[in-house]
Amino acid sequence: MAEPFELYEGILWEPGSGYFLLDRHLARLGASARHFGFEVDLPYVRAELLEFGAELAGPRKVRLELSPDGGLFLEDADVKPSAPVRVARAAEPVDSRDEYLRHKTSRRGVYEKALAARPRARDVLLWNERGELTDTCAGNVVLELDGRRKTPHADAGLLPGTFRAELLARGEIEEAVLPVASLERATRAWFINSVRRWCDLVVEPS
Repeated sequence: MAEPFELYEGILWEPGSGYFLLDRHLARLGASARHFGFEVDLPYVRAELLEFGAELAGPRKVRLELSPDGGLFLEDADVKPSAPVRVARAAEPVDSRDEYLRHKTSRRGVYEKALAARPRARDVLLWNERGELTDTCAGNVVLELDGRRKTPHADAGLLPGTFRAELLARGEIEEAVLPVASLERATRAWFINSVRRWCDLVVEPS
């Protein structure tokens, strides 16, 4: 029998503007809850988040954890600065068919294994069995290729980040199949997520 797990979201809260991309985070949480059969009351979750945010001061990362029975846990943490993110290339490919790569859950065995294989790295750049880039253990990836900003296609097997979705909707980035060799052609690379937004991505030698 599979061990139980939780769904979670990491949401940026800022003074004056509140939660960044809250609707997208709730929509993703709801979609994952339906996929895995979790109970969730999204209006209740929103109300709890707003009440929690009323007590915050200064930019904070709010971690939301949802259990299968609909139980909710909230905590906040410091926001890391938007400094360059240095990553190592993963030692082994991920399986693009793995459903847990597409949902934000506490089941992080794939990420823990990738990080353990690169113990000196703060984060790891993942790729799949077809030799296509996916994302990192903590965020999505964007490459500048021929003057256009491209992010790995969702079919590669990755977590569809909320900031990634927002940038796609704005037309600021576009999806593409990106072979690992694309890194060598890229004129610039970024790590993105909804808490740190845009950070330069630096791939260290393996």
